[in-house]
Parts: sequence; C-alpha cells; structure tokens
Amino acid sequence: MIGGRIDTNGGIGSRDGVGIRIGHHLCRIAVAVAVMTSASCSVVWADDAPCCVFCRGAMPGPGASILNVAHAGASSLAPQNTLAAGKAALDAGADVWGVDVRRTRDGVFVLMHDETLDRTTDVEEVFPSRSPWRVASFSLTEILALDAGSWFGEDDPFGQIAEGNVSRDDLAAYVGEPIPTLREALEFVADNDWLIDIEVKTPLEVAAEVVAAELATLVRETETTNRVLVSSFDGDILREVRRFAPEIPIGALAIVAPPDTLETLRLLEVDVYLPSVVGFTAAMLADLDEAGVHVILWTYNTEQQLQRAAHLPGVDGIYTDFPQRLAAWLEEQAP
Repeated sequence: MIGGRIDTNGGIGSRDGVGIRIGHHLCRIAVAVAVMTSASCSVVWADDAPCCVFCRGAMPGPGASILNVAHAGASSLAPQNTLAAGKAALDAGADVWGVDVRRTRDGVFVLMHDETLDRTTDVEEVFPSRSPWRVASFSLTEILALDAGSWFGEDDPFGQIAEGNVSRDDLAAYVGEPIPTLREALEFVADNDWLIDIEVKTPLEVAAEVVAAELATLVRETETTNRVLVSSFDGDILREVRRFAPEIPIGALAIVAPPDTLETLRLLEVDVYLPSVVGFTAAMLADLDEAGVHVILWTYNTEQQLQRAAHLPGVDGIYTDFPQRLAAWLEEQAP
C-alpha cells in the first residue's frame, strides 16, 4: 500500500588472524562510506549512480561483499537497542548497527523496539501505575530512570548465556544499562567510523513531517549524514524524510511484498528494499538488482540460514542477531 504503511500484511585465532579479520571489516565499511559521500549521490531512480550505504562489490570473493547488519545491535550477546549491544556488534565485526527508534512524550528519539517498555525494562516496578507503559507516554527523564539491561541476563533470549558465550563481567555490566537516545547512538557511530540503519517505528503521536524534520535535524547536527540509512514500514515517513533531507538514503521495510513492488519502491524513491523472509522471491531479487535497488534481508540467525541468504543473487546485506556468526563466515570467504 503506497499511501501509508508498506507492510501489506568466532573461534579463537592468532593475533595476526584477528588483524586480518578487522582489516576486511574496515575495508567493507570504507567502501560503503565512499559510496555514501560521493559527489554524484542520488536516489536509485535518478539517472546518476545510486547513493546508498549498502553496496555490493566492496570486496572480491563469494559472499565477501555482503554487509553484516546487527539487528538492534548484537542482540544475542547483549540487551537489544542499548549502547552495550552496539559495542558488542562493533566488536563482533558488524558493518552496520541496526536500531529501532521511537519518540518520547517530550519529543526525543530513543532506541526501543516495542511500543511499550515492559518487555525490556523494569518499568512495571518503577512506574507500577502507568500501564500499559507506552514509550510515547513517558518523558526522557523518566525513561532514563529505567534499567534496560537486567532482563537480558534473566531471559537469556538467544541461549548464549547458557552456552557460555556471554561473560559474567558482561552480564554484571548490563545491570542498570540505560535506554540510549538516538543522539548518543549517532555520536557512537561517528566516533567509531561506523554505519547505522535507523528504523523509525510507528505509530507515532505526531505527524510524519514533524518526525522527518526532527530526524533530519538530528542527523545533520551530529554530522552523520554519510553514515545513516533511515528505514521504515511507513511510506509517509519515508516520503517526508526524502522531502526534508534528500541527501539521506531511505529504505522501505516490508513483511509481505507490496503489490507491484518495483512501482511501489519507485514512487517512494527508496534506495533500499528490506523484506522479511517471506517478502521476496528469486525473480524479484533479479528484477530489483536490474533496477539498481539494493536489498537487505531480515532476520537470519543460524549458520545455514546466513550462508544460504548470502548466496542469493541480488542480496547486499543481511540483518542478524548473531553478527559474530556472519562475520566469521564472511572472513572465511575473503581471499
């Protein structure tokens, strides 16, 4: 649907080995940044070369050019959508930090996947009378008072604590981990010469044009225009971001592919299509590749899933909760 929402619904190695792995990781990022900052940048539907954070051909070799996108950070190793998860993703070799963003009652963008705060914070204990604990009902000051890290140690959502892949020191450090603002995440990305995909979640309590204007201002203030992709299921938000900040690449998320996918993406003037596992076909990937649309798949976690996705023609990147697994496999493919 064009008018509104789009969703139509590693092992221990030698010191030298570590150096090589980091070198390949930085090479992919360097090429992506170079593409983003090119003077000829334009949307994929213009005559010039597309401007996009996600590009193939960064490195030779099978699968080596696939960008490793950490879903809400390294969510298997740290509490999702926290700076701890971002740091873990960077250390794991991710090329891009994927985050989810919502707006507080007083108009501040914070990292949070759910519409409510109860799954990943202690909001029920801190504010027991504020059910259903919607993000949009809380001020930034109130949100910063919450513990967004302890739940990870209690739930072990991906079983990595039980497998011994998360240290006791890390678990102790996660206790009291705050919800970060988007500004903090952008500053972290800039400080670490990294890349970020900002998924703007809906519903929001304000108009799409307000969200887009505030987001564009924040990206410009943090000087991260060449490090950012803005993605959403909401076509209105994407259109407004394109209008307010044509220099920022945008990506259309979809659970099920919209009717006449290419035409929908053309009307939105998006740079990237981000489908779920049921949102694409091999034929569609070929058509998108021919049209110059970059494709990021979500979300793949097992080694078999990651390898299969990486070998699909026309795929530029993969979202994963296990960036450490994808990084290890990509390193094996590198010459």
